[in-house]
Amino acid sequence: MRRTTVLVLAGTAVVAAGASAVAEAGGASHGPIVTVRIEGAKKTLQRSIPIKTGTGWITKYGAPKGKCPARSAQGALDVVTHGRWKGTWSTQFNEYFVTSILGEKPAGHDFWEIFVNNTAASKGGCDLKLQRGEQLLFADTSGKDQPSALTAPRSATVGTAFAVRLVGYSSKGKARPLSGVSITGNGIRGAKTNSHGVARVSARRKGKPVLRAAPKGYIRSEAVVSVSG
Repeated sequence: MRRTTVLVLAGTAVVAAGASAVAEAGGASHGPIVTVRIEGAKKTLQRSIPIKTGTGWITKYGAPKGKCPARSAQGALDVVTHGRWKGTWSTQFNEYFVTSILGEKPAGHDFWEIFVNNTAASKGGCDLKLQRGEQLLFADTSGKDQPSALTAPRSATVGTAFAVRLVGYSSKGKARPLSGVSITGNGIRGAKTNSHGVARVSARRKGKPVLRAAPKGYIRSEAVVSVSG
């Protein structure tokens, strides 16, 4: 393994949905709103979407009630995958060891890892208490240890060029611009980033195209732009 056991568990820990998986508890009806994205080794498995976690406890695969809160990072993954994961519960670490997410199994010694706001989690998924507005990334790292991030304006006009910026993150969460990377997207006239990580692209038609970047050595990233006529 490339990381310590604790971090491996942080990256592999996910949860299940449904009446058989969650034991209900009192309190508010949901947790904070966070965004969740899932990146497989070769493609995006789930685009970034906002979700609300539930209440109670994750109990699938033998986890005892009271050990894994549904409001944790596990709970967030549970919601976004609708329970489509497989794994086992570790009584030693009080965490899930997940073997697959949305049908994908990491190859060899690779593993699923959790990033919170583009920094690798230092705790297991059950211990990761969520804050409103946090960005969670679950990734099959497969040799790409760190995330990248693509930023773009919220809106654009057909045929008018706009700037996007691509950065890659270090293990300590420090960002640096990534140059020479192609920015692509359905209905987008793409371009490569310059030394500042910036590229100017334009849209061919109205809609909400997803812009993508897959820098070598980094986990791929995406951004969505609302394009008007």
